[in-house]
Amino acid sequence: MSFSCHHLCSSEMNRHTCMNCILKNFSLLNELNYDELSILEEKRYTVSYSKGEMIYKEGTPARELLCLNSGKVKICKKGVNGNEQIVDLKKPVDFIGFTAFMYSGNHSTSAYAIDDCSVCFINKAAFDKVVNQNKELSNKIIELLARQLNRANNRLVNLTQKHMRGRIAEALLLLGNVYGISDDGQSLNIQLKRSDLASLSNMTTANAIRTLSSFVKEGIVWVNRRNIKILNPKALECISRFGW
Repeated sequence: MSFSCHHLCSSEMNRHTCMNCILKNFSLLNELNYDELSILEEKRYTVSYSKGEMIYKEGTPARELLCLNSGKVKICKKGVNGNEQIVDLKKPVDFIGFTAFMYSGNHSTSAYAIDDCSVCFINKAAFDKVVNQNKELSNKIIELLARQLNRANNRLVNLTQKHMRGRIAEALLLLGNVYGISDDGQSLNIQLKRSDLASLSNMTTANAIRTLSSFVKEGIVWVNRRNIKILNPKALECISRFGW
């Protein structure tokens, strides 16, 4: 018996599956048909993580495809001094550790839950089977990896050449682009520790606090503990663009 993507049995309607996932329209898998999604669903399972918990560790094998189902995740890379720097941010239906998964290698980064989250684990053999029979998905994967490489190259240049003000401005804009703005039209839809904001901006926590305080005095942002409102987005964009 064949099914369409909208023809779900009652048991599937009552539990989360790849076929009835309401977020898949925003995913790389958005154009897969019911049968292809069923293949991914066969051995899929979901794991919940508490705020601050590690999802995977740098150097461990990437054996399964990880898709963020809910919550927020930071991707960190350990430097020569042993300190970790945030190199990427993930939102729901983003893949986590995707590059290592694609070449069946070890993770070059670590992933941590910024807040409580859940992650879907998809069997690699099942994913490879779908990719091999769906040329469009293969093309989308190549495009995704190319975009990620381009973004990483731009971030590398910006973090090494922009002054601290430019780096903090870029980090705040990035947080808004990834996680969105709250209903008030100003508040970042994420609460980030100052140490994480510093890590995202490639600077010490003290310098991040000092720079953020200068933005407050200039009326560019409003800060209350971990809550940040962007009061003057044009000024922030200008600082980020010119790097100072």
